[in-house]
Amino acid sequence: MTAALDTAAPASVAGSVLRRAGRSLVTIVVAIVVLTLLWTALLAVFRISTFVGKAPWDVWQYLFTERPARGVRPASLTAEAARAATFGALGTTLVNAAIGFVSGMVAATVIAVAMVSWRPFEFAFLPIAIVLRSVPLVAMAPLLLLVFGQGSLSIAVIAGIVVLFPALVNIVVGLSGAPQQAVDVVRVNGGSAARAMLIVRIPAALPQFLASARISVPGAIVGSMLAEWLVGFEGMGGVLSNYNGTGNYGGVWTIVALAVIVSIVLYELMTIVEAALLARWGPEAGLAG
Repeated sequence: MTAALDTAAPASVAGSVLRRAGRSLVTIVVAIVVLTLLWTALLAVFRISTFVGKAPWDVWQYLFTERPARGVRPASLTAEAARAATFGALGTTLVNAAIGFVSGMVAATVIAVAMVSWRPFEFAFLPIAIVLRSVPLVAMAPLLLLVFGQGSLSIAVIAGIVVLFPALVNIVVGLSGAPQQAVDVVRVNGGSAARAMLIVRIPAALPQFLASARISVPGAIVGSMLAEWLVGFEGMGGVLSNYNGTGNYGGVWTIVALAVIVSIVLYELMTIVEAALLARWGPEAGLAG
């Protein structure tokens, strides 16, 4: 009996992951098609000048055509150089976003555990969190740059702040929503609050934690780009600022389009990871993702 269950569990997880991967692939394709149609339609409806507004085909030409239409790419910039600059900036932004994502999720988890475990900490931290959340990040970013310097640390901090607050709310809800009967069983058997947190609350909060991670990925990319825009000329945000200042509008549209596509793809990849983990360890283990 046990052997049969052990064999069925990996098969169930694999099936859930494959179903989720198939839906994610369809979602990515549909999202790109819809965005392309909306992009083209809005350029036509608002009659945006072709000097400033670039269509999806212009973005393709910017990256992959040696002789693009006039105004798509600066004459001094080859397709190879355009790809190198664009994808190099993407790599830098992904590294910065990954650091901010991990640091934001770790901080959110630690703070959430502290808030649920020790109520005075919640009363002390909550007003600070509300104040920080109510201040626009654009207004806060220059101050953070002054404190942490204009380097990778400040970019990671800004990206981490974007991730922190939405994740914190979800994780607190997950930890607080753990079955009280299970918590009481641990305490009746002599377990401490820390043990109840470890074996009851944290596993119960796994769906909320994974949901927070999923929705935080695009936010980490946006936060990194904002910080890069303010810091200098590295990463997609910095390159975007440079292109905007020099009138390279083909490059501007290319960076924005790439950021949107990467955000969609990473979001869907996180849904696949979420489906795999919940199928294996979640409250509905073995069911479809």
